[in-house]
Amino acid sequence: MPFQYGTFEPSSPDLHARMLHVLIVEDNFDQAQTLRMFLSDKGHTLAIAPSGPAALEAARRKRPDVLLDLGLPGLDGIEVAKRLRLELGEAIRMIAITAYRNESVREQTEQAGCELHLVKPADPRFIESLLG
Repeated sequence: MPFQYGTFEPSSPDLHARMLHVLIVEDNFDQAQTLRMFLSDKGHTLAIAPSGPAALEAARRKRPDVLLDLGLPGLDGIEVAKRLRLELGEAIRMIAITAYRNESVREQTEQAGCELHLVKPADPRFIESLLG
């Protein structure tokens, strides 16, 4: 693995009242870190998974809200979404954030269980409003 991803937890106790568990599934280090930095200011517990298998493992442990890239190593995002929806049902929310903008991919993300399909670059403020 070329770089190590981790979990960030805010230290301010007043932030925990509205804190969410968010899993950023993104194999592009810079994009993952940018989104993590923006959301960390909002008081959320954040984890980053750089591959499909890592996303499945992390989501099974925490049952987070999932921000899901589609072009992933090991297992693509659509397959990750299908498996998570099958295993965890409605216990999690999934939002696809991807460079794929065609209608057939949008339909695939919807059928896989994603609630929304955002095209990169997605506005982090809009993503935050969806999580809140």
